[in-house]
Amino acid sequence: MEQRSLKNYTGFGDKLLISLNLRSEEVERTLLMFAVYTLTSVGLIWLELSTVSLFLDQYGADKLPWIYIASAVIGSGLGFVYSWLQKVMPLRRVIVVILLLVAAPLFLFRFGIGIESVQIAGLSLAFLTTFMMWLWVEACYLLNDLNTSITANQLFNIREIKRTYPIISSGFLVAGVISGFSLPLVLYFAGLNNVTIISGLMIVFGSGILLFLSEKYQQSFPDSSRWIPEEDEQEFSTRNIKGPLKGYILPLIIFFVIAEVLYVLIDFQFFYQLELQNPTTDGASKIATFLGLFEGILSTCQVATQWFASSRLVERIGVFGTAMILPIGGIVLGLFSFTGAITGLFSVFIGLVILRFLDELLHYTLIETTGPVLFQPLPENIRSDVQTMVNGVAEPFSTGLSGLIILVVLWLCNLTLNPSQSGFQDRQGLIFVIAILISGFLWLGVIWLIRSQYVGLLVRSAGKGRLGVLDVDMRALKRSVVETLEKGTSEEDKRSCIELLSQIDKKNVGEILAPLLPVMSSELQRQSLEVMLNH
Repeated sequence: MEQRSLKNYTGFGDKLLISLNLRSEEVERTLLMFAVYTLTSVGLIWLELSTVSLFLDQYGADKLPWIYIASAVIGSGLGFVYSWLQKVMPLRRVIVVILLLVAAPLFLFRFGIGIESVQIAGLSLAFLTTFMMWLWVEACYLLNDLNTSITANQLFNIREIKRTYPIISSGFLVAGVISGFSLPLVLYFAGLNNVTIISGLMIVFGSGILLFLSEKYQQSFPDSSRWIPEEDEQEFSTRNIKGPLKGYILPLIIFFVIAEVLYVLIDFQFFYQLELQNPTTDGASKIATFLGLFEGILSTCQVATQWFASSRLVERIGVFGTAMILPIGGIVLGLFSFTGAITGLFSVFIGLVILRFLDELLHYTLIETTGPVLFQPLPENIRSDVQTMVNGVAEPFSTGLSGLIILVVLWLCNLTLNPSQSGFQDRQGLIFVIAILISGFLWLGVIWLIRSQYVGLLVRSAGKGRLGVLDVDMRALKRSVVETLEKGTSEEDKRSCIELLSQIDKKNVGEILAPLLPVMSSELQRQSLEVMLNH
């Protein structure tokens, strides 16, 4: 009935809904959430780019590792604060209060920018303000993403959120386009030091829309947390994880840790080289203008990739093929940068600009698309706990770990190389490129390890009746099963895959298994024929 009514739509708006895969009753909630995420992200991106420019111009990139370490502590701490707020006030209030807490310090930061005469513990107020601004930016990104995710999960059920969340999450990418191209105008009319106030106003506007949304749909927000019976509490504990499950979860955590380490290494070296390229007195404005244009172009490509390429790529080459694109691309471009710098064809800076562009482009599109799929083999009762552990603990921890790695590399460079010699920065940059290459190879190895256990865990979940159609990406799952049947070496894995196919796709199991019969052993052929006859 629903499909027939959709086919009869003739208006432009109805055709647009069909192209976006939305239902008419979802439009208002989706657009309001998109507006909230876009407005808050525009404010945060303006704040980030202006903070980076001020910090690099006045204090240099060599202090960035301390920011990475401190932001890891701040990020984890604010995650606990968010959890505590949900215990003392209704959720529909928490999501609004969080945005107001994010915005409040931005108005205060303006009074500390440029004040070098006031000293606190031997450090100028200007340095402390800029340092805290950068820490606050990193923390605000974490809170904004968490707030958006939790709000969307309350407003939409599991079927709706699969259609609506890709549109909502693209608000960050659209914000990158808007804020990137508009930042030069903001700098011209308001000045670099006043960007914090404008950023704060954007976040306040976003909180106003979220207040309206939470009041209009307050039935979606419970006034108290869900109650779990005592007899079921043990089932939701992650303390007893062992065996194949533990062997999958550990590489899964390492996957996201290495992804963050690689991101931070590229981030640091990009800003370090950018500082070297702008040593003049008006370097802050030049850096801000360059970063604004870079962000605008990058976000345009991100939006196009997210809307038109990500899902199609996953369907065509599979989840793990898609996940491997970024580390392989990082390795190729790392070798490109290394070769170019060694031969003198181009500077390390050019290679890192390209590497940064690729990392940002794929990190927030392909990795964001494939990441959630990797949690699907986990039993439902521990899946959310593991995701919270990865996103709320492991990722902030890996940012701090990256800061420590950078400090060690800088110390080794100063110890083994002569900082006073010309070309010291280029040689130091090459060492970081080598670290990026090593991270890329390690990431590929972890992806391969996860891939080898992915299907096996899905089979175990299906065998225990824990795997439902709504829980997994069925196309990606069937692709993984077929790949195992074609290329797998273990007979046990192949038997499990045939059993899994018979449970998840009874209607098409014959079509899938028939072309594979010639490459199967006699035992597998017999099992396949029995399954095909039964279905």
